[in-house]
Amino acid sequence: MWEGRCDVTGDMPCVFAELRLTSAQRPDRLFDTEGASGEPSGLSGSSETRSLSEFVRSRVREPGEENASRLSVLSFAQKIEAGRFVVTGEVAPPRGVDCSKMIASIRLWAPVCDAVNITDNQGATLHLSSLAASKMARDEGVESIFQQTCRDRNRLALQSDLLAAHTLGLHNFLAVTGDNPSPQSPVRRMFDLDSTQLLQIADRLNHGTTMDGTPIGEATRFYLGAAAFLDAEPWEAQKARIAQKIEAGARFFQTQAIMDCDKAAARIADIQRLGAAVIPGVLLLKNERVIAFIDNRLEGLRVPVALADRIRRASDPMAEAIDIAVEQAQMVAECADGIHLMPLEAVEAGIEVIRRARIR
Repeated sequence: MWEGRCDVTGDMPCVFAELRLTSAQRPDRLFDTEGASGEPSGLSGSSETRSLSEFVRSRVREPGEENASRLSVLSFAQKIEAGRFVVTGEVAPPRGVDCSKMIASIRLWAPVCDAVNITDNQGATLHLSSLAASKMARDEGVESIFQQTCRDRNRLALQSDLLAAHTLGLHNFLAVTGDNPSPQSPVRRMFDLDSTQLLQIADRLNHGTTMDGTPIGEATRFYLGAAAFLDAEPWEAQKARIAQKIEAGARFFQTQAIMDCDKAAARIADIQRLGAAVIPGVLLLKNERVIAFIDNRLEGLRVPVALADRIRRASDPMAEAIDIAVEQAQMVAECADGIHLMPLEAVEAGIEVIRRARIR
């Protein structure tokens, strides 16, 4: 079980937990062996006792139900808490209202991903909202990770969108600070809160109150995640910030793209020792233009010369980028809790990385 919910169906209380609570005579035993036929106590249907297998079968959805019912029996959160290796893929909402390419990407990711991460105005440029796109993924039967940046909203708007996400059934949440706009951009930065404070707000909503302590009635059920930067220097300062995010409620971290595998492996272990799951990012260095964007626009992140030279000298830069990503994915599979693929819209290539690394 996870938080008292059934690991089989995910939408009901765990029957074993209920048995422990309802067996007054033998609270340390799963079954009341003094009961009729040794059947589990508490599993009753009408006037007759039913077996556990009957009870579970009665809760399993039949094929042909609406798309939302195709969501994994075990949720993304349950898989992480159970120690399973998870796969997530990045999906960028469109710059307009035509969602056909985004939906196609979600459908491609569906067979190999435990959840798709929906970015929020990435690069400080206008896109369809992460909230709407995450709901569309759910409508496709694919679990999503709703992303929210602190850059674009004040505390009122952030809380309002979190409440909206909960009502839409979006429970996986990634709090990020957000990329800075380019110097030429007219976008005005908000930054009313930082990502740690945003996590604290989401955690308070999970306990039934707003940021200022106002009760909201039914509590939200967000599974909280945050971003981490494995290449950050000095690392001790980044590690301290990660510890603050864990204290604020973060249970998993999705990281910026891995560049140095040895450094990443050591720092993944550091975060795990702090008590959170780590899902490192693997990005496809598709061409020199991508390398230039990383070096010039992503603060603190640089593509190592050795990797850049491999791409520049390759007769087929995309094939070389996939080879590099497979090497990184194999390292991640040995030490991390999952992998986050960032193929820059080349979803088929991202899936090839997963297959060749024998992760799925």
